[in-house]
Amino acid sequence: MRPGLKLLLLVLVTLVLPWDGVRYARQMEAALRQSEQQDLHSLAASLAASLQGRVHLIYRFPNQGTAPGPDDLIPVVLPAAVYADGYAAGWPTHSRLWRRYGRGPHRFDILTGVHGRMLYVLLHVTDPLPVFGAPHANPLRRSTRGTRIWIGFAGPQGHLHAEFLTLTGPGPLIAHRIVRGEYGRRRAVVDPRIVGALQLRPGGYALELSIPLSMLGGPFGVLVDERSGRGGPPLRYGMLGPSDRRPRGGLILASAQLSAYLRRLVRPGLRVAVCTPSGARLAAAEEPIVPTIPAPQPGLLTRLFRRLSGPESRTRITAVAPIRAGGGRGVIGRLKITQTSDRWAQLRDHTLEQMLNLTLATSALAGLIATGLAIQMALRAWRRRR
Repeated sequence: MRPGLKLLLLVLVTLVLPWDGVRYARQMEAALRQSEQQDLHSLAASLAASLQGRVHLIYRFPNQGTAPGPDDLIPVVLPAAVYADGYAAGWPTHSRLWRRYGRGPHRFDILTGVHGRMLYVLLHVTDPLPVFGAPHANPLRRSTRGTRIWIGFAGPQGHLHAEFLTLTGPGPLIAHRIVRGEYGRRRAVVDPRIVGALQLRPGGYALELSIPLSMLGGPFGVLVDERSGRGGPPLRYGMLGPSDRRPRGGLILASAQLSAYLRRLVRPGLRVAVCTPSGARLAAAEEPIVPTIPAPQPGLLTRLFRRLSGPESRTRITAVAPIRAGGGRGVIGRLKITQTSDRWAQLRDHTLEQMLNLTLATSALAGLIATGLAIQMALRAWRRRR
């Protein structure tokens, strides 16, 4: 083979090395992600096994852990306390935990949330012409009665309670409960623990409530007692029995100890969450990576590789394992582990940097050899001419 052809082949091999290094880096990144996925699945299975049969540690109220019924409410975990003013600030813009009751022009949508020791309730009631009660009137007088919102719940000891909010117009709301005094006479007493506000919205109104969790024992529901006119016949629909106002469903809440337990399990760069069997989150804990020294910026080769590879995928690595009841029968929840983007990015960029540095060194060495051969051939040709 002629020396010029050998040099051409060597130059072509030198040009192939960087492309092959990039291809190898992509394969190694996929293998690294698969390995991390397997590790997360093993970790999720072991952590889920530690919660097997421990319903009291997962759920706040007894007799929970099964699939939610049509009248059960799963509160969203709110990032901060909500100021119940009726404007729905601080709530998630989209949630699959909304529930709808009623039909046609007589319906309401309800979403509940928890933060700290408070339960928050958000209602969107469809009512183009709401009938408000007379202000400062006795809420038990029929002739002045307008639309009311009933709240039915069981207390910590299991006793059922029913309280109502009289709608007199936009603004603050305070709940009342009915007590019996002497000779069986009924009267409405203000309960300052349940407060809220109402604001008008297109086609109806929005109503926000805040209720201490210490008042609740599991069963919970809301009923709209609507009127066609002040003092008129009622139209009732919602999650309570229309006559006895007994809740048909309840709240599915995490126990007060679950978050602290998860914080003991979480590792740096991971997020651990416990969900209901249907996938609604109950509690979560996350521990960010706190390096002792500032994390180094990705090298030039890594940034170049990212640009050649197109937009970076922000899909996080996630593993889910079922939490089973005692004896391994049935599923009472699901444990979900998610690897944060910081942990994955640091591990990935470190590996890529090493592989791309090796590729660059190999390409540089091949280039030097090709350059040396070219110089040597040029010198030989020059000597022959002389």
